[in-house]
Amino acid sequence: MSFSGPKGLLPSRLRRLQRIVDSVWLIPKNCLCQSSRTVCCARLASPMVASSHIKARRKSSKEIYILGLGNVGCFVAHSLRSLPSEPSVTLLFHRQGLIGKWKTSGETIDLRTDGVSDIRGGFDVELAVPLSEEENNAASSSSINHPSINHLIVAVKAQNTVAALRSIQHRLTAQSTILFLQNGMGVVDEVDQRLFPSQTGRPHHVIGINSHGLNSTEPFVITHAGNGSINIGALSTGKQDTSSDYLQQTMLQARPLNAVLHSPDEILQLQWEKFVANLVVNPLTAVLDCPNGRLTQPDMANTIRILTTEISAVIQALPEMSASTKAHFLPDRLRALVITIAAKTAKNFSSMLQDVRAGKDTEIAYITGYLLRRAEELGLRCEENENLMRGVLLRQQHVEKSKHP
Repeated sequence: MSFSGPKGLLPSRLRRLQRIVDSVWLIPKNCLCQSSRTVCCARLASPMVASSHIKARRKSSKEIYILGLGNVGCFVAHSLRSLPSEPSVTLLFHRQGLIGKWKTSGETIDLRTDGVSDIRGGFDVELAVPLSEEENNAASSSSINHPSINHLIVAVKAQNTVAALRSIQHRLTAQSTILFLQNGMGVVDEVDQRLFPSQTGRPHHVIGINSHGLNSTEPFVITHAGNGSINIGALSTGKQDTSSDYLQQTMLQARPLNAVLHSPDEILQLQWEKFVANLVVNPLTAVLDCPNGRLTQPDMANTIRILTTEISAVIQALPEMSASTKAHFLPDRLRALVITIAAKTAKNFSSMLQDVRAGKDTEIAYITGYLLRRAEELGLRCEENENLMRGVLLRQQHVEKSKHP
């Protein structure tokens, strides 16, 4: 996807934003992993080397794969393994270096709530290496040692989604279900455009919206800082496959997730409500370098008023949004929504602020960038949101320079 960007952004900002959108994980192609429960997707795709690699457990058609092992991915993986039935879960790593960290963790995920640790194991692990076009074509035409993925949860950052999915694209079919559990908007459309342009072979899509407070200071150790829920549902009323039913029902059974199933109209509304909160809370806290509660202070009221007024104008003009749904996105309601969420998560630090502090790329292209793109399509301007996006990019640049002078 090329991000055309709103008018007014400096050329350097546009180049920076394009790098964020088109970022690709650079993974070594030679897998050196030695774990008996570790499989390299690239090797699985090649019959020439499959026989030389250590065999993994035979996969069940109900195997649940998780791509992205940050806070949300680890939380979901841990919660699924806490079920009495202990469903089979395979973790897909995008960097070979994570294998060493996984071994250091004891090949377990530690979820800490109120200071109490709950450690779960029994996961399978695969190293998901991005394939070249030639390798992907070869993998797609071969059925040796690379079983189809029927149930996939994607919890990587929005800007990394296409590159991450490309590594396992040859294992996804029209019978597969992908649950997108991440911030931002426009990711599903980009995935379909770049990876699954034909509707015939396109996997089923389910949206997940997380409101749990999660943070981490070391790999595979997650702190559950605040109870929330995971709302899930398909964005269309098209036919659902049994793989969709199984994945959704398994999520609903995992009590720590507090998952709730919604209709397409309901999940669309919830998705935009979460998106509005992300549009305001994430970039503001990233620029101000503050916890979410700072936004509830009186001196922030006017800034939030302008931002939400611009956001509301775009939502009211969206052709895909019904009149009854648009009624939930009037300016006053959006301001109240933002303040309520900031107050409930007052001590939390937004994921965007955490990324900026760590010198990582943020999801700004799929948050404010998406809003500005839709506004441009509709002939609208969102000057305050545009300025805020510029501020995030400048702060990213400043942090990067300080880390790499």
